[in-house]
Amino acid sequence: MIIFVTFMRKCLSFILVSIVSVLVLTSCGGFGKVQRSTDNEYKYKMAKEYFANEKWLNCAVIGQSLLQPFRGTERGEEVLYMVCKSHINNEDYPVARTYIKSYIKSYPRGKYIEEESFDLAYCYYKESPDVKLDQEPTDAAIEALEDYISKFPSSENTGLAKEMLIEMKEKLAEQQLNNVKLYYNLGDYRGNNYMSAIITARNAKKKFPDSRYNEDYSFYILKSYFSQADESVESKQYDRFIDAKDECYSFLKEYPSTKYAKEVESIQHKIDRYFEHHKDKN
Repeated sequence: MIIFVTFMRKCLSFILVSIVSVLVLTSCGGFGKVQRSTDNEYKYKMAKEYFANEKWLNCAVIGQSLLQPFRGTERGEEVLYMVCKSHINNEDYPVARTYIKSYIKSYPRGKYIEEESFDLAYCYYKESPDVKLDQEPTDAAIEALEDYISKFPSSENTGLAKEMLIEMKEKLAEQQLNNVKLYYNLGDYRGNNYMSAIITARNAKKKFPDSRYNEDYSFYILKSYFSQADESVESKQYDRFIDAKDECYSFLKEYPSTKYAKEVESIQHKIDRYFEHHKDKN
């Protein structure tokens, strides 16, 4: 279903560009004259003029008609660049990506390669959806940003790219935290979801070691160990409370000034009370 929705969004974006293009053609005699012209030099001049005047849709439409005639030439590179930037400035990110990829493939050593490499990552970044949705564009943004930073470490956009990269990774980290919470809230419903919460949180900590959610991951690991022990059958409780106690010590050692202090203190008190009542097993 998510894949279908993503596909429909891309289709609608292309359709919208086509509709708007038709509206422009039918409502602007001057532009229609340029579009109907067979003089590519004249159209090239007008595309540059539209670009300079920030008439992005006009530039994109005229520029696209020049891509084939100017293919492989210096002007072809410039026209393709203008088409890419026009679609970005028009916020047509899926369409822009198509032309940016064409530029990178056609002009791997082109004069705009650094800028267009950043623009590709920027398009994916802008397409990154709400944290509750499928994060395929976010994964693509991370890959493109890392590639850009690796290839152009001294670029003026590298600092911004690093900030965007952190934001994208934090979005994935937040999604994983939501998954951890979901597993925890399911408890022992149809299986040991507490252990699933623990495994998911531990994997997230490894994948996102610098995330601001690491304390939350650790807390839910502790909380899951405790709830698993507390809700277990008596024969499994003792060993599981030992695991919970060990995790409690580890958590407080890692986060001595934790924001979860009251909850951890309550868990610690319940663990101590359990062992007080089961001294005979020591």
